[in-house]
Amino acid sequence: MKILLSRTSIDFSNYHSAVLHETFGVISFCVRNEIDDRCLQLPLTFASGKDAKEAYCLILQGRNTGANCVSLCDFWCSWPSDLAMKVEQYAQHMYDFDRPIQL
Repeated sequence: MKILLSRTSIDFSNYHSAVLHETFGVISFCVRNEIDDRCLQLPLTFASGKDAKEAYCLILQGRNTGANCVSLCDFWCSWPSDLAMKVEQYAQHMYDFDRPIQL
């Protein structure tokens, strides 16, 4: 499932779970153990806990219904896109050994 943000997207298949930290306005995406076995988590940070909770509910709805895409473009949020790109490239490398890794 793809999670669309205003300037980037999150490939949820690289993460085994999303954890809501409503008090801090954060959703932590936990990288799959096959990609990193040391519990790497990437934070999706929102302006408020309320926004984080609403976005989290949308993500869970999309996941539970098997949606291909969930849009969070209406929310202001911050995502470490450089680090997320490294995770995505590393995951691609792991599943496609013919392609060189470029971190």
